[in-house]
Amino acid sequence: MYISKLIINGFRGFKHTEIEFEEGLNVIIGQNNGGKSTIMEALRLVLEYGSPKKLCAWDLCQKAELQALKDNPPFVEIAVFIKEQNDEGMTDDIALFTNYAIQTSPLLESCLTYVFSLPYSEVEKYKKDVAEVDEKYTLFKIIEDKYIRKYSHAIYGGPVSLQNQVQGEDLKKIDLEFVNALRNVSDEIYGGKNTLLTDVLRYFLDYELNKDSNKEEKIKSRHQDFLTKSTTVIQNIIKRIKDGKDSIIDYANKTGALFMNSDLNLEGEISEGDLLAIFNLLVSNGKEEKLPISLNGLGYNNLIYISLLLAQMQSNSTVEYMGSVNVKAFSVLAIEEPEAHLHPQMQYHFLEFLRNNIFDKYVRQVFVTTHSPSLVASVKLDELCCLHKLEDGEIKICKPNKVFEEDESAKKYIQRYLDATRADMLFAGGIIFVEGMAEQILFPVFAKILGLYDKWLMKHVAVINIGGRYFDKFLKLYDGTNSDALPLMIACVTDRDPSRKEIGKEKARYESCLPIEYGSNTTKYEYRNHSESLVKNFQNHPNIRFFSQEEDSCTLEYDIALNNTDNTVLLVASLANKNELEAMMNAKNLDDALEKCHDDALKKLYGSDTVLKDENKRRKALVASRYLKSVAKGVNALELSNAILDLSEEERAKINVPSYIKEAIEWVIK
Repeated sequence: MYISKLIINGFRGFKHTEIEFEEGLNVIIGQNNGGKSTIMEALRLVLEYGSPKKLCAWDLCQKAELQALKDNPPFVEIAVFIKEQNDEGMTDDIALFTNYAIQTSPLLESCLTYVFSLPYSEVEKYKKDVAEVDEKYTLFKIIEDKYIRKYSHAIYGGPVSLQNQVQGEDLKKIDLEFVNALRNVSDEIYGGKNTLLTDVLRYFLDYELNKDSNKEEKIKSRHQDFLTKSTTVIQNIIKRIKDGKDSIIDYANKTGALFMNSDLNLEGEISEGDLLAIFNLLVSNGKEEKLPISLNGLGYNNLIYISLLLAQMQSNSTVEYMGSVNVKAFSVLAIEEPEAHLHPQMQYHFLEFLRNNIFDKYVRQVFVTTHSPSLVASVKLDELCCLHKLEDGEIKICKPNKVFEEDESAKKYIQRYLDATRADMLFAGGIIFVEGMAEQILFPVFAKILGLYDKWLMKHVAVINIGGRYFDKFLKLYDGTNSDALPLMIACVTDRDPSRKEIGKEKARYESCLPIEYGSNTTKYEYRNHSESLVKNFQNHPNIRFFSQEEDSCTLEYDIALNNTDNTVLLVASLANKNELEAMMNAKNLDDALEKCHDDALKKLYGSDTVLKDENKRRKALVASRYLKSVAKGVNALELSNAILDLSEEERAKINVPSYIKEAIEWVIK
């Protein structure tokens, strides 16, 4: 069986939330204070035997209206739904959860529900005490001071209306191991009398005999041999302290502690478990150097701790070792931020390790919360659960696999993209999708020029280079009209890229053309551009917009030059024809610019006033066209961004940001 669903009512930031989970691995991501730890705590409240079940006043959700809180005291209800797997036969966990079924056909589904509420006998007193309250904070202070201690909790199985309390013996059969984000693994491994290491070593003692038909006899023989040899050692120790014992007896006689021929004797025995408790883990580098685990790297120690925890879960689920009464029937591992102290490659390796343990059936299900884009990049979309905190404080649950239910090819494309990159786009607060590296490099710089960079940072904007025009594949993840999508503000920035195809020519293909050529000869050419239809189709979308250049432009580089034809900051070192362009920028008029231009085709095109009459506009278009032909895109963008950032604020303010870029940034940060 597996945890298929979690419903949280009234707990911390969750007013009413339903979260679906998958068999095996579930990776939960989201903003800080976005509810990830609350989900883990909710699972613990229901499933972890022996953990504190009492909550404080501030664990109660404060999102209800004040009047609703005055009419009825807030309460918490957390329901965990546990469902039978399709290929599952009769197993111990099915037997465990059958008593708490809410349905038995076609597959068994059970429900355990934690309820934390004010007893009915206290409700009227509560209503009187909060009747005159005019703000939520005051109401919750009254709960904290007078009522929280009166709240009671219970865990019910099956339909809550039946009030069928789950037996403690059944909760003991559930093995929920929780690894929190703030962990001291050395203390966890060695701390206390019954340490994790000792427990695991006890289980693996004589482990090689598990499949031996004479297992019991051989273990009994080994145990007897241990007793014989350990007794010899103990007797030797006693002989070595005989004189000391005689001195103790002498003191005892003098104090009168011994009377009527009484005597003092030293006896003792050591068990195999006692001996296991003295073992320490040492880390060896394969040579002579050895270190105690307390001096080992934190990342490796985290992995060692979790591996020991999994070994303990294996032992807890073994009937022969734990016995039929104490054996665990349902094992779940929950880990907060497993990436702690691990570099990206180790994060990938660790994730695969978790998957293998699920496959080997040592653990039924694993829940992981993470902030690591590197780790999430290797997570399957089916394993991913995204939390997004809306502006009103509500937490939205998004399941990426569901938005691709009708488009498997798009799902595979996004999965491959995540595999090849970091998953930054799943952690952002707003996204600008761009077609290439130049935009990815320059957009943060433009935000600084516009004075919007502080808002950019506060919104956690990410610029995602999708390496082409594959916007449709990505937008399914963020389509606000789909309840399972991430409702972020999305700006898609695409080049206009005008092109033309000769009419009537056999096998004619569209070829790029300059803005001045676009639509200039409709009898000879058929024209098209890439962006107009996209901008129009998304102009009324609630959270997605497309942005592109105006009709007099074509690409990012062209538009930057068109808006800054007099600013030589654009002339970076890698730019071809740098001297020629500088002379053209400094030209006083169109004729002067044409004279400085060395490109005959451009001189002919812009020397004519057939299409564009305005000479100043032609001069600017000429400079922009020559600039476009001279740039090496990625290198130019990198050098240009550095050049802009090196400017004083006064000089930086002289750079004109193209209007479509300004609009895209303003859209995504609003």
